[in-house]
Amino acid sequence: MNTIDFFKEICNIPRESGNEEAIANYLCDFAKKRNLYYKKDKYNNVLIKKQTKNCQPLILQAHTDMVCEKEQNYQFDFKKNSIECIIENGYIRANKTTLGADNGIGIAQILNILNSDLKVNIEAVFTSSEETTMIGAMNFDKSLLKGKSLLSLDGFEEKTIINESACFYDLIAHKENEFNIKYDNYYILTVNGLLGGHSGFDINKNHGNAIILLAQMIKSLNNFNIIDFYGGTKFNVIPSEACCKFHSNLPLSEIKKLLNNFNNLYNSKYTIEEIKKSELGLNNDESLKFINFICEIPNGVINLNKSIPTTSSNLGVVNLKNNEIKIGFRSSRKIEEKNFLSKLKDYLNNYGYELIIQGYQPGFETKNSKLIETLLKTSPYENTSVTPVHITVELGFFKEKIDNLDVAIISPNIKNAHSVNECVEIESILKTDKWLEDFIKSYQK
Repeated sequence: MNTIDFFKEICNIPRESGNEEAIANYLCDFAKKRNLYYKKDKYNNVLIKKQTKNCQPLILQAHTDMVCEKEQNYQFDFKKNSIECIIENGYIRANKTTLGADNGIGIAQILNILNSDLKVNIEAVFTSSEETTMIGAMNFDKSLLKGKSLLSLDGFEEKTIINESACFYDLIAHKENEFNIKYDNYYILTVNGLLGGHSGFDINKNHGNAIILLAQMIKSLNNFNIIDFYGGTKFNVIPSEACCKFHSNLPLSEIKKLLNNFNNLYNSKYTIEEIKKSELGLNNDESLKFINFICEIPNGVINLNKSIPTTSSNLGVVNLKNNEIKIGFRSSRKIEEKNFLSKLKDYLNNYGYELIIQGYQPGFETKNSKLIETLLKTSPYENTSVTPVHITVELGFFKEKIDNLDVAIISPNIKNAHSVNECVEIESILKTDKWLEDFIKSYQK
């Protein structure tokens, strides 16, 4: 078997964040069949060790969960159904869902090494719930590891060595709203068709935010009362769809004319429906206040360094009637991190919202090291770059808990991660496999 074969097997296993028991059992079975040491913990983290060489262990790492997104109205149960892999034009993609190459390909590449005849001393770490709470990496027993270099396969670009990542905050903006005005009819306005994507990797690619775009459209009406507003799915996913229920004295024909000013912005598509039914909503003042809050909230790239974002914010989820607003915030600069959190707190307070920090994941940085030097020496690519990225990965938890640990990330080309357009380039998988093998040979020679 090779990496692609292992990946196809992995795609048959449901592995949404928080539902990793089946993939953890698959990894344990893999180790059993090959007489390798393995250990599974209560978080469904799995450690597999292979020692066929007497040398310092090398830690290889990937996460077992995936972001689960699907096309609107497509019937698919991520708790039961297998991801359908389609090979097309040199890429592997899925049918109307996320593929899970992030980070299924990384898992498969590590399994390919463990399954090989290479003489190695490998500590393979597979962590759970990276896409949500990172509870796996946070609680992994680092005392089980003896290695002082950790190479993760959780990246997105070939010929790139990642040596720095941003921290990530799960932020909640909380406010108890009063829905005390009865409206006898209302409109339902929906926007979709935006690209969405990863809130770190794609935040500077002008994909648009469906929640903010919809709020801007509603504000342009100058005549509205909000009944409900909802959109987005996760802190770390740029919203591609949003919906608003609102009352307005404007006729449907006039609203449709105004929609022409917004259709096709960021590939957006609007649909509107008139409902003759009573429902409670916000009063005039609170409706305007809410829409202004959404339109003006800090979102997107906040700070740049040589075209690479260092601080950003993503308005990821709004569910008005559930009093739920989720913001994903990233930064790789401590002073920017502190300043933004202070400004955001003031902004929220001005609109009557409380800022709640629900979760935090640290970043990491590795400078000159044997790990980076060996990766550069064995790279199959010309002009291999060592670069920071504006994504957040689990490695910060390992860096914090293991003294003098060097950390880096490599990967094949994965495009449109966290969206239904996710795909992975086959040629880059093969090249990264070769890179990983040559790196291990050189590192443990």
